[in-house]
Amino acid sequence: MIFFRKARNLRPVHAIAIVRDVVEVIAIVAAGVWAFYVFAYENRIKPSMADPDVNVTASIQRLGERNGLIAVGLHFRLQNIGTVTARFLGVAVNVYGQRIVASLPHVTPQRHLIKYEFDGFYRMGPLVPVYTWAYVTHLGDPSSLQETGLNPGTTIDNYRTFYVPQNRFDLLTVGIEAPYTKFDEPVVTHLIVKPGGDVRARPVDLSRIDQYNILPVTSLDIR
Repeated sequence: MIFFRKARNLRPVHAIAIVRDVVEVIAIVAAGVWAFYVFAYENRIKPSMADPDVNVTASIQRLGERNGLIAVGLHFRLQNIGTVTARFLGVAVNVYGQRIVASLPHVTPQRHLIKYEFDGFYRMGPLVPVYTWAYVTHLGDPSSLQETGLNPGTTIDNYRTFYVPQNRFDLLTVGIEAPYTKFDEPVVTHLIVKPGGDVRARPVDLSRIDQYNILPVTSLDIR
């Protein structure tokens, strides 16, 4: 007697194998996409698309007196705290002197305020330029030999000494203007000297410039 065994249906097994293979391929592709996102986009592409972020700080201190003058030390720092290179077009540092002048109190009634400060017996005199140091970089003018490219995480420190007359000013204030960009295309930049002697560093085209202009950065009581 001959027995005939019924043939097995291999279609379900074959279908399961195909599904497993497809799932493995999808998992591999997804892992590759995630790896590209993390290592390429997050670490390279995304940071390169950000704008430069520069922190500007300054300090001034009284160094001594001689021949009726007060020696003042100035230190200012440009620090790139961003993820892309900051390329400066120019830097202008201006120091101003001021007198503190006695005045009579005068109050003007006001309503609906969210902040209020009253200085009743003094006022600040006009800003008088006492020291300026400025330059345009090669990116702002090809004839300049000054390069100021600041990579992420790096700093540029500058030290200067200047003098002011004794008993002329009560307060010194420092302002720094430093236009910069992340692009390496030249942008024409000029130093504009004001009537009082202070300077502005002004690019002609501001459309691609991060303008850093703050006053004051720091101040010093020299009375």
